[in-house]
Parts: sequence; C-alpha cells; structure tokens
Amino acid sequence: MKKTILQGEGISMTGMRIGEVGGLMWKDIDFNEKCLHVNCSLSCQYEYGKKMLRLLAPRTHNSYRKIPFFGEAEKIFLQQKEKTDQLKKALGDRWRATGEYEDLVFVTTMGSPVLRYHAEKEIEKVVKEINEQEAFESVQEQRELHWFEDMYPHAIRHTFCSRCFEADMQPKVVQSIMGHQHYSTTIDIYTYVSETKYQEEIGKFGRAVEPEEGSGREEPEERVHGRRHSDDIEDNPSFLSLFYRKIWLIRGRYVKIGTVGE
Repeated sequence: MKKTILQGEGISMTGMRIGEVGGLMWKDIDFNEKCLHVNCSLSCQYEYGKKMLRLLAPRTHNSYRKIPFFGEAEKIFLQQKEKTDQLKKALGDRWRATGEYEDLVFVTTMGSPVLRYHAEKEIEKVVKEINEQEAFESVQEQRELHWFEDMYPHAIRHTFCSRCFEADMQPKVVQSIMGHQHYSTTIDIYTYVSETKYQEEIGKFGRAVEPEEGSGREEPEERVHGRRHSDDIEDNPSFLSLFYRKIWLIRGRYVKIGTVGE
C-alpha cells in the first residue's frame, strides 16, 4: 500500500498540515456530514537520541476546524479505510497501531504512524519518476528538457490554498479551512494564482477598453508629444502579458514554496 501517496492526496484534498494529516483519526471523519474535524497533530522529536512521538493539541484555536470533503476526498478515505482494515486483519498481533495510535487514518503497512520523513521520501520517488519520463519524452519529441523540481509536503498544502482562490472562494472561508491564525497569512502568503488566471484578468482589461461594435463613431485619438498616447500598447499587444509574466517569475524566484510555517 502506497501509504504516503494517499497521505499526500489527503493534503491535496483538505489543505491540512502534514502533522494534522498524520494525527487524523477515524473518529474525526464524518462520512454522513461529508466532512472531517481537525483536533490534533502528530509530532516527532528526538530527545536524548530517542525518537519521541506525541499527539498534540493544535497550536491555535483557529487550527480546530471542520473541513468539508473536496473532490475525491471521500473516495480516498474510504479506500484507505478498506486497505487498513485488510492489513490489520492479515497481520493480527503484529499490527503496530495500538493505544492512542490505534485509530490513526494514515499508517505504514505495519501500522506505524506516518511521519513527515515518510511523505518526503515517497514524494521524492514520484518526482524522480516524473523526471525520468520527461527525459524519455524530450528525446523522443526532440525538444528542451523540463525538469520537475523537488517539492515538499507543505507545497501540496500551498497548492490547495491557491486552487481555492482560483475557484473564487472568499478569503475568510479559505482562512477558516486552512486554519490560519492571522488573516494576513491567507492573503499575503497564499494568494498565488496561476499564469492562466493572470491572462484571464488581463483579458478582462482588454475587453473593457475595446470600443463597442457598431457604435458608428471613432474615438478621438489622444496625442502626447505628437503621437498617439496608446501606441505603446496597441503596437505591442503582448506588453501587458509580458509585464504580468515578469511579476509571476519574480514572485516564483524569490518566494520559496514549502518553507512557510503556517
């Protein structure tokens, strides 16, 4: 069972932190109401050279939250439940999920809690497979090679938040789902939108300034220093597109995805 791939899918469909996904219990999932509740987080620390696992309460009151099922979330959880039950029955006394960890949703094939390390290793494997496929296809198609960069579990949470904004969800609703303590975190850090979204917004500007068809009159030309004021844009229709593209590239270059704490 690809334990941490399903864990990654859990993040992508809920926007939960990696520790919250690791600490998610079956009792926190309500299949009748089609939602889940975030009530704890799994922490792993080394104390005097010994690995210590703890189920901790969320850091802030905002972290206690209800998240509705998005996309295939319900299907993912049902698949995970079926596979976990099968493994638990097959292993019997060798099943490691006991005590306070007995009800965990995401575990290894032996029933141990799944940690950040496990998720990162599985994501690393997926990225490697993607790049191997890309290397093969680029040679076949005789084109430039495009590498998929390394990513971390938090980047999946970041992507979920971005998709929420692309779906035109209200910032306050997104803040509630993400569990951000501060509204500014939702707005200032996670309001990345795709280049396609930029192009759509730019298109709105273009449509707004176009003269109405069949108006029967021409707008007077505004001249500045002997030439039309609009020449710079009209003679180069991709001006605004390139401008916004540069903004996009600069933001991507200097803001490292996956390093944000919330």
